[in-house]
Amino acid sequence: MNVQTLPRTVITTYLSMARVPLTAVAKATGQQGNEQWPPALAFEGFEASVQSVLGSLLHDDELVERGRLRQAKVAQLRKAAELEAVAEAERAAAGQEFAARLDDAQAKRDEAAQRAAAQERQLERETQQRKQEADNRATRQAAAARRAKAAQDNAIDRRERVATTQALTKEAEALKSQRQALDAAETVDVIDETIEGTKAARKSS
Repeated sequence: MNVQTLPRTVITTYLSMARVPLTAVAKATGQQGNEQWPPALAFEGFEASVQSVLGSLLHDDELVERGRLRQAKVAQLRKAAELEAVAEAERAAAGQEFAARLDDAQAKRDEAAQRAAAQERQLERETQQRKQEADNRATRQAAAARRAKAAQDNAIDRRERVATTQALTKEAEALKSQRQALDAAETVDVIDETIEGTKAARKSS
């Protein structure tokens, strides 16, 4: 082991020991293996800084290179985390927009259903009103027909009564004429008998 290897080993061991509590917390919270977990990412950046600074002070190129690579990794992880955060925000916004569109579509469907129900009720009222008007017209027409029939029957009855009255009047007049004729004939017979009786009386005297 040369002069540079020892400090590098000490630094690596120190950083590994410093990571132990973080590893325990990550395991307890279910974040083990998640390199984008903010505490893990922060510790990764700390390790990169320690390796870069101490590598420069110790003139340990390998340690500096490790620090530089780890810093690049941290930068990529942070960029990925930022992109993920942006994507999550966009997904959330898209989800909210989609939910808003669903709500708007549902509201429009509800409004259309309400309009359709109102139109159906209006149509039903109009249909009922037309039916009622038709029933009223039919009732009025039936009443008018009954009145016309009654008037016609009354007119026929009046004509029949007039005709009957006229026939009876004519019959009465005919009977009167016959009675007058009979009375006249009886009067003539009486006169004739009187005359004959007078003549007979004269002859006998």
